[in-house]
Amino acid sequence: MNPLREVLCSRCGNPAAIYLRYARLNFCKEHFLDYILGRVENTVRRYRMIRSGSRILAAISGGKDSSTMLLTLSKLTGKLDFDLVALHIDLGIDGYSSEARSIAEEVCRITGVRYAILDLEDLVGLNIPELSRKIRRPPCSVCGAVKRYLLNLAGVEVGVDTVALGHHLDDLAVYIVKNFLLQNLEDIRKLGPKTEGYDGFLVGRIRPLYEVYERDTALYASFVGIPYQSMECPLHSMGVEDRIRTFLDGMEEDSPGFKIAFLRSIARSIPKYPQPQSEVRRCSLCGMPSQSGICSFCRMTMRALGKPLGLELRGKVREIVSKL
Repeated sequence: MNPLREVLCSRCGNPAAIYLRYARLNFCKEHFLDYILGRVENTVRRYRMIRSGSRILAAISGGKDSSTMLLTLSKLTGKLDFDLVALHIDLGIDGYSSEARSIAEEVCRITGVRYAILDLEDLVGLNIPELSRKIRRPPCSVCGAVKRYLLNLAGVEVGVDTVALGHHLDDLAVYIVKNFLLQNLEDIRKLGPKTEGYDGFLVGRIRPLYEVYERDTALYASFVGIPYQSMECPLHSMGVEDRIRTFLDGMEEDSPGFKIAFLRSIARSIPKYPQPQSEVRRCSLCGMPSQSGICSFCRMTMRALGKPLGLELRGKVREIVSKL
C-alpha cells in the first residue's frame, strides 16, 4: 500500500477525517456525525428506551457527553415521536460550576430545547464543597447523592416518563467492573441501558450513549461546533476506577469493539443479576425514594442544617420546572 495514499471516507469517497477502529470505517466529518446519530438511534431502539408520545428530561452538565446526548436526542424527537426538555444543576463549585452552567444554557439554546436550572445554593443555602465539609463526607459522594435526588425530584414534578443521562460506554464499563469486583451485584442492574421507575416518586432512567465511546462524544461535539466544558471537576479524586479504566482501555486496544461487546452482554444478562433485597420506599419526610425510613437528601440536610429540606424543596423545584 502506498503510505502517501489519501485515506477516503467509507461512505462518500471524500477525504476522511477520522478512523474508527472498532467499526473498521473511515469517515469524513459529515458521515461521522451521521454514524454517531445512527448509533444513538439504534441504541434507543435496541433497548426500547423511548416510547412514542413520551416526555424525556435530559440531564445536562455542560460536558461533552451530555451535550452530545442532548444534540442527538433533539434530532430524533420527530422521528421517534417524543418531547424533550432539559435540566441543569448548578452545584456551586468555585471556578467550575459557573462555566458549566453557561455552556449548558448555550447548548440548550443551540438545540432549541426548553430547559430549567436548579441552583443548589439558592435551594439549600449551601454548595457542594460546603455541604461536604459540614456532613464530613467525600465531595463526590455528596455530589452524586444530590444530583440523583434533584434529577428525580424534577422529573417527578415535571411529570416526565424518563430521565436521560449522558453516561457513555467507557464510564459504564468501568463502574460495572468495579461493582463486580466488589460483588455489589445489585448495583450492576442500575448500570444497564435503562432502569424502570415507580409511579409517582421514582422516574426511570435511560442512557442513549450506552454504545457510544467517550472519544466519539468529544469528536461529535467538536465537529458540530457546540461548546462543552473540557475542565475536569476540581473535586474529582483518583481511585480504583482509574486503574480499571486503564485495564479496559488496554483490552480495547488489543481487541477493538471489546467494550461494546461487553456492554451488550451485560444488557442481556441484567435480568440474571440479583434484585435489591430491600424494597424502594417513600421517604417519610419528603415522599421521594428511600432505602430506609428517611432518604439520603433529608438525612444530609438534617445533619448540615438541623432540619430536613426535602419537603420544602419540592415546592421550590415545582415552581422552577413548571415552565417546562
